[in-house]
Amino acid sequence: MTSIRRKPTVLGNRRNTVEQEREQFHRNQEASFRKAISDEEIPLKMKHVRNLIIGTHTDKNASIFWGLVALSPPLHTDITAWKFCHTLHLLLRDGHPNVIRDSLQHIGRLKSLGEHYQHLPVGYGVLILRYCSLLVCKLNFHQHYPKFPGSLQVTPEELEAIAENEVNNYFEMAVEMLEYMECILKLYEAVFVSMDPGRANSMTKMGQCRLFPLIPCIQDSSCLYDFIVRILFKLHK
Repeated sequence: MTSIRRKPTVLGNRRNTVEQEREQFHRNQEASFRKAISDEEIPLKMKHVRNLIIGTHTDKNASIFWGLVALSPPLHTDITAWKFCHTLHLLLRDGHPNVIRDSLQHIGRLKSLGEHYQHLPVGYGVLILRYCSLLVCKLNFHQHYPKFPGSLQVTPEELEAIAENEVNNYFEMAVEMLEYMECILKLYEAVFVSMDPGRANSMTKMGQCRLFPLIPCIQDSSCLYDFIVRILFKLHK
């Protein structure tokens, strides 16, 4: 008896195409992650980080990113750990809003990462500890005030709505913002103290690797400073 070959259905073809596209998407995300968090002491290449950011908007979450972190732990070297902190900071700022929600589950991992490197006498040890503390502070702030986007950019009217225009809420918010600013300033200090004029300065790739993460820190602190000044005027009234 001759067997009858059935032609693939349109639905089956479509499903295979979707699966192939999904597999390719995963491979692209993995390649971008690996290239962004390399052990070469050079600043992040933004094209790789942009691909990871786009991935969070495509999936509307950070599951792929944190899955890659689990498969390729950033504890490999102090340079990969430093670049991981920088990459995560950029994803928290510019990725899908659910990146913050998904990252809250990994606060323990960030604390462990900082503790792992805090006793490293040379390299990025203290810098990683300060950056992990900053990221934990940022996540805690967003958990307490979920209406703030990762970029922290809100209008004065939105700020009033978040605080419900109530004096006690303004006071508590100002305290948390000052703590957030303190974490940023400690990271600034650690970075500049670590700079070696002979090897790590703004004109070398090694120096740029240390300085580049200060850009999102400046962006955060600019918003926080503006908010704190506004809140102080509110409290004064």
